[in-house]
Amino acid sequence: MDLDFRPASYVADWCATAAAIQNVVGEERREQLHQRMAAGALRYPVSTRMLADHLHHRTRKAWVALDPARHISGEYLPRYERGENEIARIVVGTTPRLVYSLRAHTRMYPGKRPHFGQSTRRTGEDNKRYRLVGECGNAFETPTPYPVGVLSLRELVAFIDRVRAPHLDEVPKHLPFPERLVWWRAQRELHAGSLQRFVRVSSVVYPELGASYRERLRWWVANRFAGSKGRMQYAEPLDMALEAWWRRGR
Repeated sequence: MDLDFRPASYVADWCATAAAIQNVVGEERREQLHQRMAAGALRYPVSTRMLADHLHHRTRKAWVALDPARHISGEYLPRYERGENEIARIVVGTTPRLVYSLRAHTRMYPGKRPHFGQSTRRTGEDNKRYRLVGECGNAFETPTPYPVGVLSLRELVAFIDRVRAPHLDEVPKHLPFPERLVWWRAQRELHAGSLQRFVRVSSVVYPELGASYRERLRWWVANRFAGSKGRMQYAEPLDMALEAWWRRGR
């Protein structure tokens, strides 16, 4: 895993599938698009409806009605602002699934033209603004990263980990955001296998992000719940556990 990986831009144009699904808000539509395009779009034609970032309200109503528990996830996320792209998403395994979308807004400085293929951190030609949005009007407190240029994978992970949400106030604040979501679930569901899959972080801009979080959450759940007899070990600081995990992964 290359933690120093930094994409050229936040436009996922490195492959056709990534470009097609990047800003599609519905989680079920994204999954179906990925499966069909992986199997060959010519063999399994993709409808215009499936490719739309946001469905028209009438189309969305009909789509959700087909299978509300699956189809509703992500479909009611806020609309994109001009110049905004999704760079990562967090899917929470409730029923239906909750989707949080991390978006980056790129604004060019007046009189500047982009130098494609070059790091904007060096050229200083654009300004980035980030926001994390949810479907239920969730309010998030996000850190303020360096505003110019794209984030490295290491910086993106640090950004996601430092997100705070008022609806998780009862969860220990020293936990990173994905682990806080798992901790919240652990008060109701103590099956280790389910907890390991409860939060999924992914990105079509940073292909290694999903595998990184998947391994980290599996390791964390296995160590935090082992021998706990159904209860979290509140006294053990997670920052020490995560530091040990990073040392093992390097």
